[in-house]
Amino acid sequence: MNDSVKFNAEYLKDFEYNWNCTKYYTSIIDKTDARKFLINVLENWDQVNDDAKSIWLDLIERAGFYPYYIDKIESIENYNQSLQSSVRSAFFKSDFLNGIYFHEQQKEIERAVSLKKNVAVSAPTSFGKSLLIEEFVARKQYNNILIIQPTLALIDETRKNMSKYLNYYNIVINTKQKATDRNIFILTAERVLEYVGLPKIDFFIVDEFYKVSNLRNDDRIDALNISIMKIMDYKPQALFLTPCVNSLSDRFIERYNVVFFKTDYSLVNTNIIEVRKNNRPLKSNQKKKELFKLLKELKEPSIVYVKSPNEAYKLANEYINYLKPTNFANSNLPVFEWMDENISEKWKLKKLMMNGIGAHNGALPRHIVSSEIEMFNNGILSILFATVSLIEGVNTVAKNILIYSQNKGSNPIDFFDFANIKGRAGRMGKYYTGNVYLFNEELQPEEFSIDVPFVDQANISDEILFSIPDEYVEDKDRRKLLESEIPGDLQAIIRKNLISVEGQKKLYNYIRLNIGNLSYLKWSRIPSYEELWRTLYLAYKYLDNNDSEKFAKSQAIMALDIINKSLKETIFKREEFLRKKRSNKNFHEQAIEDVLKFVRNDANYKIPKLLSVLDSIQKYTFEKNSNRNYGDYSIFNSLLENGQIGEDFRFLIDFGVPSSGIKKIEVQFKKDNKTYNDNVEIIPWLSQNIKILKNILLDYEYDLLKKALNF
Repeated sequence: MNDSVKFNAEYLKDFEYNWNCTKYYTSIIDKTDARKFLINVLENWDQVNDDAKSIWLDLIERAGFYPYYIDKIESIENYNQSLQSSVRSAFFKSDFLNGIYFHEQQKEIERAVSLKKNVAVSAPTSFGKSLLIEEFVARKQYNNILIIQPTLALIDETRKNMSKYLNYYNIVINTKQKATDRNIFILTAERVLEYVGLPKIDFFIVDEFYKVSNLRNDDRIDALNISIMKIMDYKPQALFLTPCVNSLSDRFIERYNVVFFKTDYSLVNTNIIEVRKNNRPLKSNQKKKELFKLLKELKEPSIVYVKSPNEAYKLANEYINYLKPTNFANSNLPVFEWMDENISEKWKLKKLMMNGIGAHNGALPRHIVSSEIEMFNNGILSILFATVSLIEGVNTVAKNILIYSQNKGSNPIDFFDFANIKGRAGRMGKYYTGNVYLFNEELQPEEFSIDVPFVDQANISDEILFSIPDEYVEDKDRRKLLESEIPGDLQAIIRKNLISVEGQKKLYNYIRLNIGNLSYLKWSRIPSYEELWRTLYLAYKYLDNNDSEKFAKSQAIMALDIINKSLKETIFKREEFLRKKRSNKNFHEQAIEDVLKFVRNDANYKIPKLLSVLDSIQKYTFEKNSNRNYGDYSIFNSLLENGQIGEDFRFLIDFGVPSSGIKKIEVQFKKDNKTYNDNVEIIPWLSQNIKILKNILLDYEYDLLKKALNF
C-alpha cells in the first residue's frame, strides 16, 4: 500500500485523495483493511469532500455496512439511491424490528437460522449478536424460547431487551415463575436444571457458549454441559454464540448437525495504544501516575480493567485524591438515598459516584450493578474501574478500555481474556473506533478450540459423566465405579444435586453410619446457631473440602444475621466485630465489603446450594432407616437466598428491584389480603396499585419497579 491511500483525516476534504482511495479499496472491499478504512471515513464523515460522499456510500454498501449506509444516505441532500441499491437494502432490512438493517454477515446468519439450521457463531464483541436474538424473538414463531446466560447481570440485561414483547410472551427468569402457553425463559444453566416442568423448547440460545469448554476452567461448567445435553435431547432449533474462538468440537457439530460460522467481521475499529517508557512497560507508581494522567485527559467514557475488586476500589479512591475535586459531578443521584438508608451514608462507592466514577465488582447488590452500568452508558459516570465480572457480564458503551492489570484474580489473563476485554472498546452505532490502552505486553494470538465435555468425554468431570445417558457413556468402567455403593434411588438424587459425586457418597455414608447421633440435622424453618453451624460443618467438609469448624461457625453467625437483621444492622454488627479484632484500620468499609460479598456469594448461592444437597441426602437416609423425623431446610434456604423475601415476590429481585423495596410492597400486599401466588397474577396488582406504592417506596426503588415491569 502506498502512502497516497493511507488514512489521513486531514486529506478528506481533497477530492483527488478520496478518488484515489476509493479506487484502491474497491479492489479489496472484502478485506479487513478496506473495512477498517471505511470505518475511519465514517467516523470523520463531516470532513469528507461533499462530491466524494456518494462514491464512498457505494463502497459502504458493497462492504455490507447497511446500518451505516442507511444512516448516511438519509443525511445527504439529493442522493438518489439506485433501484438495485434499494432492492439490496430492502433485503437487509428486518421485517420485524422497526428501522433495523443487518450488516452483511448478520444477514448470513439470519438466513441460516431462518432455514431452520442449528448455528454456532464465533464473532467479535461488536458484531451485534444480541440483535440476532431479538430478531428471532420478534418473529413470534416459537412458543417456547430458552436463552441460557452465564450471569444474573446478563439475564437482567436480556430481560430488559425482551420486555417489549411482554404483550405476547411470558418472561421467566427464575424457577418459581410459572410458564404459560408462550414463554421466553432467560436462565442460568443451574436454573434450567432446577426448573420443574420446563416445557418443550422450540428455540434454544446459549450465549457465551465458550464456557462449556474445559479450557476455560469455569466453575459452572458441569451445569452448562448437562443443561445443554438435556435441552438438545428434545431436538430444538439452536443458536450458540461466542466471541473469539477458532474451531468447535467436530463431534458436537456432527451429533447436532451444527453449522459453525466464524468471522472477525466488525463495524468498529480498535486502536491499540501501548503505554510505555523507553519502549518498556511502566512499573508501580510510575504506571499509576500515567493511568491517572490519561484518565484526566480522556473525554469519552472509559473502563479501567483491574485484577480484583480491592484493586478497583483502591485505584478509584486514589484517583479521586489525585483529582482533588472542588465540586461534585453528581451531588444528588436517586441511588444515594437508598445507600444512606440501607448501607451507609459514608460508603466510599457513594463518594466515587458523586465524582462521576464507578467501581464495579460482582459482590455488589444486583440492582446497584445494573444501575451503575446504566449510569455509565448514559454518561452520568464517565469512568468505571472494573474486574472481569463486568467484562464477561454485561454490555457497555465505552470509547476507551485501559488494561491496567495483566491478571484475572491471581492468574494471568490469556489471549482469549485479552480479546474479550479489548472487544469492549467502541460500540456499533455509538463509537466507530475504540481505543485500548495497554499497560503491559500485548498478548499474541492463540488458537482456541471449544471442546464439549459431554460429547467429547475427554477430561470429563465425575458430575458430567454421572449424568450422561447410558448409551452415550464411553468410559463404562469409570461410570460403574462412580455408581458403586450408591443405591439406585439415591443415584437420581445425587445426579440432580450436581455437586461432587464422591463428596455426596461420603456424606451419605457418614449419615448412614452415625444416624443415631445426628439430631442436630433435624431442624426446619429457622435453626438455632448450634444446629446451623454443625449442619454447615458437615456440608462444607464433605461437599466443599473445607474441614474447619471455625469457618462453619463464622458462616452460621453471618447467615443468621442476614435472616434476622436488616442489611445495615448486619454491617454495623460486622464493623463492631472488626473493631474488637483490630484486623483492619478501615473497619467501616471492610464491614460493608465483607457483608455484601457474603450476601452475593454465600447467602444468595453457596450456602443454599450446600444445604439443599445435604437436605436431600439426610431426608433420604433417615427415611431409609424408617425414621420419619428429619430436617427440612427449604424455608431457611429461601429466606437466605432471597433476602427475607417470600417466594411469591422473589421474581422482583431477579427483575432488578431492591429487596428493601420488595419488603415494603409485601407489607402493602398483605394489607390488601391478597392471595395471588405467582408473577402472572401479582404484576396486574402492582400495576393497579402503582400510585400507592409510589408513596411508600424510595424514588430509587419506585423507578426500578417501573422499569422492571415496563409500567
